[in-house]
Parts: sequence; structure tokens; C-alpha cells
Amino acid sequence: MNNRFNFFNNNRIYFYVILAYMVLLLVLSNTYKNIEVYENYIKRALFNEAIGLLDDTSSNVLSKIVKKNGKFVPSNIENKILRDENEKTLGLIKSKDIKSLYVLYLSGENYFFLLDTDNEEYSSFNEVFIVENSKVFNQVIKNQRKRILIQEDVAELSFTLLKPIVEKNKTVALLVIDYTENRLTAVLDVSVKVLSYLLILVLILIFLLIFYMISTRYAKYTVYHNSETNTLTRMYMIDNQQKINFKKYYVALADIDFFKRVNNRHGQKNGDKVITEIIKIIVTFLKRDDKFIQYSGEEFLLLLDKDTRTEKELRKLLEEIKLAVYRANFEIGDEKFNLSISMGVLLNTEIQKSLQDVIHKADTALYEAKHNGRNRISYFDISQPKRLYREKLKEMIESDKLVCYYQPIRDLETSALHHYEALLRIEDGDNIIFPDKILPDLEDSYLYTHLTKRVIEFNIDMLRKDSKMSISINLSADDLVNDAILSILAQNSDLSDRLLVEILENKSVDYKRVELSIQKLKLFGYKICIDDFGSGHSNLNHLLKLSIDFLKIDGSIIKEIHHDKRAYSLVKTFASFCEQNDIEVIAEFIDNQEVVDILKSFGVKFGQGWYFSKAEPYEALDKKHE
Repeated sequence: MNNRFNFFNNNRIYFYVILAYMVLLLVLSNTYKNIEVYENYIKRALFNEAIGLLDDTSSNVLSKIVKKNGKFVPSNIENKILRDENEKTLGLIKSKDIKSLYVLYLSGENYFFLLDTDNEEYSSFNEVFIVENSKVFNQVIKNQRKRILIQEDVAELSFTLLKPIVEKNKTVALLVIDYTENRLTAVLDVSVKVLSYLLILVLILIFLLIFYMISTRYAKYTVYHNSETNTLTRMYMIDNQQKINFKKYYVALADIDFFKRVNNRHGQKNGDKVITEIIKIIVTFLKRDDKFIQYSGEEFLLLLDKDTRTEKELRKLLEEIKLAVYRANFEIGDEKFNLSISMGVLLNTEIQKSLQDVIHKADTALYEAKHNGRNRISYFDISQPKRLYREKLKEMIESDKLVCYYQPIRDLETSALHHYEALLRIEDGDNIIFPDKILPDLEDSYLYTHLTKRVIEFNIDMLRKDSKMSISINLSADDLVNDAILSILAQNSDLSDRLLVEILENKSVDYKRVELSIQKLKLFGYKICIDDFGSGHSNLNHLLKLSIDFLKIDGSIIKEIHHDKRAYSLVKTFASFCEQNDIEVIAEFIDNQEVVDILKSFGVKFGQGWYFSKAEPYEALDKKHE
């Protein structure tokens, strides 16, 4: 309901169109109620057209007989010879379709025959004429206009033409012509019905057209607008990129800091409510000519009109927005918290070639704001050297440039292939971009989750294409508590026996939630592996709190075991612990046979590394997967 109100409030023209159509429907309803009146009116109009020639002829004849004497009625009353001549002249008009033709004059309140051309049913001079519809006759005399009287109740007649005979601007008599042309009447009846129904059809078509126009516009409006905030969506920008005159705006790209943590902790539904609250805070600072576009998830594009503010006023405005968001208190359940936003701003939009260029530069400034501590505003410096913006990363992620290379994990005893680990790569022309070059820039942003989804979908497609292939994919602990990612895995659980999940630990792990997600995945048949154990943030809580099937020991330890006693002892201890707890061990970064032999002596079953094979694209793999 709120969205409909906003739609009509922003599109007044449609409100007036609907109002006009309602008036039209009232007119139609009134027309239908008085259909006989309107049908008769249409019939008379059609009769006038149909008897046009005869009407003109009768007018010419009348003109001749009236001009014979100074006073038409008295002269005909007094002179029988003149009456006979006039009756003969009028008789020339008669045809097979005319039953009778006569002239009446009014004396007092009664009509009398003056002339009559009918030979069979001749009415005598001065005989009283009984008028059945005196109102129509009186109107013809008063208005001095011809009138067609449709004879629906007289079997022998179809219609009667009444023509006033006027002298000195006064109606002195009436020419009455009774027609028996039933064929014409039938045709006109059909024509009137057709016109009536055509009018109704036209109104229905107009209604359908208006309904289609408004529903189409409304559908587009709902796609273009956030129903709760009435702000614009990214789809609006995509469809109207060429129409937006970006040069008349200052452009700011705002991002909610660390918002991924809110989604992971409280779920996307609660996260969306928080985003809506922040949007409502921001829009209170904007003017009518500004545009707020929900660019993606927790990112907002602000197009701020240059005509209504100076650059100094803009800087002050953005600081006020940032401070208002920072001071706002958000509440989900029993937890209260604060959030901040970072902004990247481009002032010199007038020298840019396209809206995409503008967004790229604002995004570069946003990147600087985040890397300089967040909760700050950074302005793009046109003297900065070109760099890889996050916006370009977005484009590469959403295009077909995202691929996976595959490195085999083999049985150390038999060298048989167990499965492949999928390793993310982005192909930028001839340049191959590795994850360590892009993931730090995407951390704590919606893009990281989007990238994870694309990697999962890429490998699901690969497994469906190749039924003999088994793959492990890397997910962070945050990914594992993301409902959207769990949903993708659940929907593709028929591949769980060939899709192994490797968990990468980040700075803060909620072990209870991660363990709950692991248990859900296990119900679907997935195997779980801890990746890079022994480095970074990993600790023994992995082994003590999580239900895992595989443990992958970090390569920085493995590559040292043949010449470092502490590394040797550490791997041996891990291997012994895993053997006692039914956990299979995978060693990575194996680069020679000596390391293989040591690992086999510890009971380590699986390994990967350049000693076996480097990571390669799918097309370069041994298709037999041996």
C-alpha cells in the first residue's frame, strides 16, 4: 500500500488519468441508462444523412410554392386553385418510400390540414389533424428546425420528417413527410447498435490501455524503488545510465563499515532492516533534486545536485550524514550496537566521460577511506595513479573472467587421485589475478559473499558437467554461517559425496554457530576439512570444538619438516592426534620425495603440492582423473 501511495504521489499524471477515466465511466453509465434517448438521437443524425437528397429537393419545392404568394397560409386557405397547384407540385416529391406528404397549419392549439398529396387517404382542407406527439411538433415550430420523428409504435411507418415553413422569421406551417422505408430503418437500427457497442468497446479498450500503461509503469516503479524508503535501486541506474546527467551532480559512494558481521551474526533479514534504518537517516539530509541509489547491499550511491549547494556546503553535509549514522543506535533482539559509514567522493564530475568512470573514481576514494581506518570521507584526487578499483573487481566477478584452477590431492602410498582443490583465479586479459591480490580489498563487504557464491556455483557446474570429478572448495568461517551460502549447498546436496568443504578461519570465529552449520552440512552428506591448520588464526579449538573429517596442515610447516625438528615434531603430533580421532590428514606444499617419505612414516595419507602437480585450468587436467 505504501509503495502504491508513493507511486501515485510521484506520478501525478496517472492519478489524473484514472480520475478522468472514472468520469468517463460515469458518462458511460449514464449513457447506458438513457440508451434509448441516445440511440434515437443517433438514428435521427443517420436519417438526416440517409435522406439528404430528398430533404434538399423538398426544401427547393417548398421555396417555390411559398414565394408564389405574399402570405402562404391565408392565400392557400382562400384560393382552392392555388391549393390544387401546390398539392400537385408537392406530389412531385413523392416516391414509393413515402406513404404520405401533407402540410399542416396551426390555429389556436390545433393543427389543420392545408395541403395533402395522398390520393387514397386524402384529408380534406381544414380537417383537424390529431397530433400524438405535440411536444415535437411544437419544438419544430418554435425552433424553426427540421426534425425526424421515429415511428416505433406505428406499423406502417418507419419515420416522419417535419419541416417548418417559415415566413418573415415565423413558422407558419409544417411540411410532414411519412416514410415507409423499413429497409433503411433496419439498417439504421443495426448501425445504431453497432455504434453503441463500438462505443462500449472503445471505452473498454481505453480502460485496458490505461490499465496496461499504469501496471507496466508501476511494475517498473517497484523495480526501481525501495518500497520502504522510496529510494532508487541499482536497477534504476542500470536502465537509465545514459539518461542520468551525472555532470550536474557531486557523486558520493557510501559503504556501511563491517556490515558483513551484522548479517553473519543476526541474519540477512535483520541486516536488511538495519540497512533500511540507515537509508532513512541519510535521506533526511537530501534535497528534492538529489538522487539516492541503493547501489548494492550496504553500498549507496549519492548524486548530490550542484545547483543547490556549494562544494563547501557539500563537505559539511557529508560530515553531518557520517556523524548522524555513527550516533544512531541500532537494536536487534537484546543487542544494541552502533555502525559507521565510509564515503568516497568525486567532485569534478563534469570532466568525466561516463557515469561508470565517475563511479570508478568514487569507488577508488572509498577504497582509500576504508584502508585509512574507516568511518571517514575520502575525496578522489585526479592526480592519483591508476589502480585496480573495487568497481573493476565487481565487473570481473560478475563477468566470465572468474575461473578456478585445480590442484590434485593424492594418496601418498599409491599416488592415486583423491580429489582436486579448486583455487580461485581471475583472468584479466593475459594477466592472471590471484586471490591474495583481491580478497583483502573485499573483506567485510558484500562482494566477498558474492564472490564466494560465484565460486560455489562455478564448481557445482563443473561437477554436473564431469560426473567423475571430486572437488574441495574453500569457505571462510563467516561464509559457513551465511544462510544464503548454506542454502546453495543444501539445494545441491546430491553432489555432497563429490564436494568437500574446506574451512578457512578468520579473526573472530563463533564456534557454536560454525559447529551448528557443520552439523547441518553433514546431514546433507558433506565432508568438512580445516584448511591451513598451524598458521594464521588457527588453534586447537578447531580440533576440540568442530566436527571435522579432514585436517589440512599448512604448507609453511610441511616444507620445513625435513630440516626443522620443531616442524617435524609438530606435524607428527598432529598426525597422531588425528589418527586417534578418525580424522584424515592432508599435507600441502609437498615439493620433494623426502617430505613424502616422512609424512608416510607419520601415517599422513594425503598430500598436494608441486611435487605432484601445480594448479591448472580444467582443460589442462588429465581427463581420466587418475
